[in-house]
Amino acid sequence: MGAPSLASRVAAVLEGAAAFSYGLVDAQGERTVARDELAAAAWGFAVGCRDAGARPGDVVAIAWRHGVAPIAAWAGAVLGGFVPSFVPSDDPDLQQRLGTAVRLTVGPATAAWAGAAPSEVTAAPGIAIVQRTSGTTGVHRTILLSHARVLAQADALAAAIDLDVARDRIASCLPLHHDMGLVSTVLLPLLHGVPCVHVDPDLWRADASAWVRVLGHSGATLTWLPPAALGRMTRVSADGADLSRLRQVVCGGEVVTDGVLREFSAHFGSAGLVPEAVATGWGMAENVAAVTHSPRGRAPSRLRVRAASFAPGRAIEIVGDEEDDALVLVTAGTAIDGTEVVVRGIDGRECGDGVLGELFIRGTCQPDPGTWSATGDVGLTRGGEVFVCGRLAELLHVDGRWILPHEAEQAAARVAGVRAGRVAAIRDGGGFVVLYESEHAVDATRVADAVERSVHRRPRAVAVATESLPRNTAGKSCRSRCATP
Repeated sequence: MGAPSLASRVAAVLEGAAAFSYGLVDAQGERTVARDELAAAAWGFAVGCRDAGARPGDVVAIAWRHGVAPIAAWAGAVLGGFVPSFVPSDDPDLQQRLGTAVRLTVGPATAAWAGAAPSEVTAAPGIAIVQRTSGTTGVHRTILLSHARVLAQADALAAAIDLDVARDRIASCLPLHHDMGLVSTVLLPLLHGVPCVHVDPDLWRADASAWVRVLGHSGATLTWLPPAALGRMTRVSADGADLSRLRQVVCGGEVVTDGVLREFSAHFGSAGLVPEAVATGWGMAENVAAVTHSPRGRAPSRLRVRAASFAPGRAIEIVGDEEDDALVLVTAGTAIDGTEVVVRGIDGRECGDGVLGELFIRGTCQPDPGTWSATGDVGLTRGGEVFVCGRLAELLHVDGRWILPHEAEQAAARVAGVRAGRVAAIRDGGGFVVLYESEHAVDATRVADAVERSVHRRPRAVAVATESLPRNTAGKSCRSRCATP
């Protein structure tokens, strides 16, 4: 027998996981799609691709935002031996931006297809799926993922979260083309047979309270969200909410801060959420998705670090609560099974525990499992756990002090009127500038004062037009694409 393929794993779930279903929530309401309906739609899509002239190994771009169609299309492409790739539904140049030859592009304008009975499963030769990086650093790159890499990710992450098909139900409001959305909404459900409810990302953006209600009445036990989403949820009333069945809210996709985790846990404590249910992780599309995950059953650990000791190549100094000028670093957890993480200095040598440097990874989710790959992220390891501090190229160095841009951004966002998640701290000659969008006129001096109190260096603060700060396809801020005014 050969190695298992993505196609064989998906087929096994669609043929044998009787309890598997997909829930879908959008502005029109809620519906549940049973396994048999999804399977028929998937096989029908495979037939439709063949009828359109697609051959095994051809790439199929899938451009729906949400619904039964994109999930069925992804599964059907896999079953038919084609290579699916989720792409943003509002991208006018899908094929060109994907960076690889595309046989078919399907989306909302595509006519519905008929269902079909199961037939012979065909595994795509070589590449299993195509993924595109989100473009946080300004450049979208195409990631070609083999069957082995995708399956290694799905199984290692399932082990990290202690996935249990009998008890777990996943809820997600993430875009399908985002690596975290791909894992939570597609890979784990379709490869392990875990029921999933997917909320239209547009509904989430329009009404976060709807998402809180879905988490409660769907019986969700697992969900994944970026820190900005956790912050937004704290502005939604917890009255009547029930998050008691959530055993893990995995926060990742950006640097996770202590303040966001504490505010979220405190806000929904009355709704039954326990602190140890809030987990953290670090991932990247180049590793399929997850690289690390915080240990199960306890709240993420923190390091309180003397700010003056925070510098690349230096060992951090742990301080107590009496130290005013300190940074709180939140763990990203330990490496998932089959993955290793080390820290290296500018000389390329491996750093010891507690020394800040660039993070390197290798493992079964990489193209060459034995080769170390630079991530571009700065961080440290301590006691087996990884602490990720952000992009190395985005660190701010001002008057001898290293500043984490997200610390400055969060300080600015706490000023009344500044839009949360719509702030960017970037280099400005020998200093730094904080760009911010606001709901109404906000005095730049107030913003600069707030940032200075937090990071002990004064920025130039500049108000910019609403929706002018660039974001990537996952909705995250792109500092590298911000222009200094």
